[in-house]
Amino acid sequence: MKKILLFLILTIITVSSYSQIPLKLGFYFGGAFPVGTFSNVYKAGVSIEGIALYNSPFKGLDFSLSVGYNEFKYKYEYFTNEVLKKLDVWVANPNPEWNASSIPIMIGVRYNFDLKEFYPYFSAELGVNLMNFNSRFAAKKIVGPDTSNITTFSFGNAIESKTETGFGFGIGTGFDIPVAEKASVNLGIKYIFGAVVYSNAYNVYRNNNSQYTAEELKNTGIISGKIGIILKF
Repeated sequence: MKKILLFLILTIITVSSYSQIPLKLGFYFGGAFPVGTFSNVYKAGVSIEGIALYNSPFKGLDFSLSVGYNEFKYKYEYFTNEVLKKLDVWVANPNPEWNASSIPIMIGVRYNFDLKEFYPYFSAELGVNLMNFNSRFAAKKIVGPDTSNITTFSFGNAIESKTETGFGFGIGTGFDIPVAEKASVNLGIKYIFGAVVYSNAYNVYRNNNSQYTAEELKNTGIISGKIGIILKF
């Protein structure tokens, strides 16, 4: 996934370097914060983004192509708390280091307001959201021994690595502060949606009278706060 992101950003830079059309390039770094039910399963992480902006003939209106990368860590306590609540048993397994990453690739528009010393904007984008999971529970049975009030589950084949791809959109706002003739500092915030499954429906089993099936969870919501630089070409 990181290689795809790097390739797309390098492509944007190459095209803009040899192009005579009015382009701006932006590079951002910040934090990615899950919202809604997605925040119950994953923790906040880092966010980076590259964007190309075409200055359209319409005053204040830019067309955009953006590629982002957002990384998250799995909340293992989501699983252990669910087991405790539904089966009344503690889970003794160590906390696994599972990660998920989101790569939104989108086109859109940005409308800029000219306030002379800084330039507020609003943006709207549509595209796809690629979500990669290095490890997560598969849609299978997770078996634990029925021996005590503390159990260690056998994950075994119940773990998978998976990439989900779905529709995505982004809505953002922020402002640019000029610091040189062809450079501005950008501060912004963006909401990013992804129509992907981030937690499968899996069965947790100890015996016929002590089991449950976790519901499938889908549609990620992310708020990305960022700072970066915009360069004019």
